[in-house]
Amino acid sequence: MTIELDTGGSYALLTDGSCVLIRAAEPADWQAVHDFAAALGRASVYRRFFGFPKYPGKLLADAVCAPADAAGPRTRGALLAWLDGAVVGMAEWIRAADPAEAEIAFVVADRMQGRGVATLLAEYLLDEADRVGLHRFTAITQGENRAMLDVFATLGIPVRKNWDHGTWLVTVDLDLTATARVALLDAAARRERIADDASLRRLLEPGSAAVVGDQQDPATRAVLDHLSGFAGRLWICGPDAADLDPEARFELAIITSPPEHAAHAAQICAGHGARAVIATSTAFDDASGRALLDACRSAGMRLLGPGSLGVVNTAVRSGALNASLAPGPFLRGSVGVAVQSGGVGLAVLRHLGRLGIGIGTFAAVGDKYDVSANDLLMHWEGDERIRLGLLHVESFGNPRKFARTARRLSRRVPLLAVDPEQSPSEARTALYAQAGITAVPSMGALVSAAALLAHQPAPQGRRVAILGNTRGMLSLAVQACVKEGLEVVAARNVTATADADQLRRALTETVESESCDAVLIALAPTVPVAPHDALAAGSVTRNLRVPVVAVLTEQAETVRVSSVGKGTRGGDAIPCYNDAATAAAALAAAAAATAVRERPEDPEPELGHVDRTAVRRVIGSALASTPRGRSLYASERAELLEAFGIASARGSVDDGDANRSRRLTVTAWQDPVFGPLLTCTRDGDPDAAMTLLVPAGAGELAGMAHTVLSERHATVVEGGRLADLLARIAALIDDSPRLASLRINAALDASGSVRVTGGDGQVAPAQRKDPYLRRLRRAPVE
Repeated sequence: MTIELDTGGSYALLTDGSCVLIRAAEPADWQAVHDFAAALGRASVYRRFFGFPKYPGKLLADAVCAPADAAGPRTRGALLAWLDGAVVGMAEWIRAADPAEAEIAFVVADRMQGRGVATLLAEYLLDEADRVGLHRFTAITQGENRAMLDVFATLGIPVRKNWDHGTWLVTVDLDLTATARVALLDAAARRERIADDASLRRLLEPGSAAVVGDQQDPATRAVLDHLSGFAGRLWICGPDAADLDPEARFELAIITSPPEHAAHAAQICAGHGARAVIATSTAFDDASGRALLDACRSAGMRLLGPGSLGVVNTAVRSGALNASLAPGPFLRGSVGVAVQSGGVGLAVLRHLGRLGIGIGTFAAVGDKYDVSANDLLMHWEGDERIRLGLLHVESFGNPRKFARTARRLSRRVPLLAVDPEQSPSEARTALYAQAGITAVPSMGALVSAAALLAHQPAPQGRRVAILGNTRGMLSLAVQACVKEGLEVVAARNVTATADADQLRRALTETVESESCDAVLIALAPTVPVAPHDALAAGSVTRNLRVPVVAVLTEQAETVRVSSVGKGTRGGDAIPCYNDAATAAAALAAAAAATAVRERPEDPEPELGHVDRTAVRRVIGSALASTPRGRSLYASERAELLEAFGIASARGSVDDGDANRSRRLTVTAWQDPVFGPLLTCTRDGDPDAAMTLLVPAGAGELAGMAHTVLSERHATVVEGGRLADLLARIAALIDDSPRLASLRINAALDASGSVRVTGGDGQVAPAQRKDPYLRRLRRAPVE
């Protein structure tokens, strides 16, 4: 299904969770701007105009709502913030004599000051500047106008301030270094998390709720049954909400109504104070989907779904919340779960319950018109209860923001996600790796690894000691661990006659004498002794500081947990698997997820001077002659490369009989889902290939070079020079949205240099869209 919101702008959240619309001022906005300015208090008028004009409303409306001159570059612009149909904030820019510079000014309605309106508008001004070719902002503000100065400080962007006779002249250079860009994005992410968390509070921690739907419908009955323990006030009404009590006031609406009634019901709920909606129905078409999203956006309500299973939160202030179609009860715990499919969500919840794993928050985002996995990651970032995150994401709306958010969270919380592809050349695999998410190949593998991380201490490395009661079990376990990349530091046969006490002593001796990060106990059924009975008692691993897992080959379940209820991460509950390969894979996944915490920061490489003006000129000239796009000429491609410091052969170069292992292909392109991607392959070896999302860190680019060159034992010099080439191509494709694709043929020469020998490229019309800009999700949904 494809849904487009024709708003001419973007919805975004303020720090208190309120939803505003940000869009450019138009001539038709004259009256709204006039009324906004006319209502400003004296202090606000003075700060904006440096005086008291007689008609501030007319003065401002005439200036910002004048029709734009179609000829030549734009000389001014204004962005408006709208709330409840009224203008509540404005940001203006006026181009200076230097066309790369503009003066900016902000003004916010008195009642909205202190809620982050000006900072949000400033973020959008930075995005506007990129589109209209501005490289520097200036602003003149009075010395006592701390609010204006705080806007620039909050942005996290370098500024220069000069004091002159009671006023500050503030200068903001927009051509940022990679380090400054990271600081800007980090500051924006902190503001977005605060705003997003405030808006999700009504969804995850409502004090009151309403269920809207046919009470004879099984879905409605299920939701009502599951809310029976809800401590807040609960209202119930029919599918169109027409019979809702006029006095009803609530924060969350769970709408089980069919698509034709959902939008109208949402509008009525908004009038009763709702600020979050869960829509469980499916089969929305274009019209009903657009209507539902419009109803939620115009009222500032967050929307989970449609097609959502719902939410579970085991630690709301009033008890526990099960606003879902999933039957409880649910153990209270520290695992966060975010899935897309309701069926997958039900399966995960049942497995976690069976394994005695308590959850903190659960959400099934369904068709994710609004709330997505990105929002759940931001919520977990601020929720100290969450110690493990489980993800099943079928599609991505903003993968670059997803990756950046997950990367921050993964330094505190192990994150696991299902990725059936598991290929370094696939974009999803690259996304998870760069985000610090440990990918596992199946739902079973996800549950198996979760059982270990939820009940045992996290392994601090990949060294494993193995105990087995038969030679065959010991051999199987060793081979399984080696295959998963684990280091086997000890393999001890405790023999088939070992009883529980002997097994306990052997385990203690092994942990004390070997430097291991985990222990795997592999037990086959033996007669008459059954040493694995000790596992059920939970006494074997007590007081150990390393995780212990067991393999019980006669066990029917793939994974179960012994001594369920003895305490999470206390060493008493032992994950037991029926196959050594499953146990080894769970250990490897847990070790990988734990290692992410220690991964150092990986900033983008600093490239020094690059000529972005030349790049824009070449691409602009190509599109001027062929507006729908075309292939680049060899001379144009060479000029683009040289602008980013890549020496290029102008035209093809015959590589002669050079060894194919010394020839490489580097490809960069604008993917419609994942954004700019970079792939490097070694000719003749499809396994020597890797993909990265752009921008990428210096370490990630060096890792790509190592992966591609590893089979031929490349020198440090060769790896470094290839990494530098990759960094420059990555920066070029990231900086140039109209550069649709670029392919570079390269070769390593005898001196270790990387020489460009040919390639091709395509340009196409495109609008830059900042993936990190604070905006709510919009259709179409992938």
